[in-house]
Amino acid sequence: MNTFPDIVSDIDTGLSDLRANSKFEASKDHAAQAASELKEAAMLKAREVKDTAMHKAEDLRRRVEGTVKDVRSRCEARTRSNPTNSLLVAFGAGLLLGFVMRR
Repeated sequence: MNTFPDIVSDIDTGLSDLRANSKFEASKDHAAQAASELKEAAMLKAREVKDTAMHKAEDLRRRVEGTVKDVRSRCEARTRSNPTNSLLVAFGAGLLLGFVMRR
């Protein structure tokens, strides 16, 4: 049969377990909230990095496009000013490429 001190000890143990379980649940909730906040912050940072990369890629594309147009216009101008030289260079390059490709 349980004596009064045993009953008090059982109640005290039960209360200790209940407090520990309550602290565990609070810690678990806090950890879940922290994980959620961390996920949100990471997604926000990822969006910022993606946007920055997209802007830089677009800027680079525009600069390359401008450079290509400039080089093309200079080549066209040079070809128009020296058509004979341009034709001979193209013929020589084709001949050389033909020899290389045949072997």
